[in-house]
Amino acid sequence: MHLRFFLIGFFLLLPFSCKPGTSERVLSPDKMSAIITDLQLADAAYKLDMLPPEYKNHPEKYYLEILASHQTDSASYNKSMRYYAENPALLKKIYMDVEKNLQQKNTRK
Repeated sequence: MHLRFFLIGFFLLLPFSCKPGTSERVLSPDKMSAIITDLQLADAAYKLDMLPPEYKNHPEKYYLEILASHQTDSASYNKSMRYYAENPALLKKIYMDVEKNLQQKNTRK
């Protein structure tokens, strides 16, 4: 009896557990574009020697803080990037969103 309710509940909730086409362990395209936008800005700051003083000798800490601010870590980010790299159409859309994000940030200044 309990097994039947479990199976019914499982199959009813299964379609809502993941977004179509993505694994539950993969960050959403929106989240990836937000993270990549912030990482691009951090990379530009690093190249222009504009990182905050506490990160000048350890820029990797700055990148890790960016990931933490998006409630993720490097393992999840890397796993997601590998997934999207294997799906070029999705990755292209993410980078198109990153470009839009950067343009919007540039026009606000």
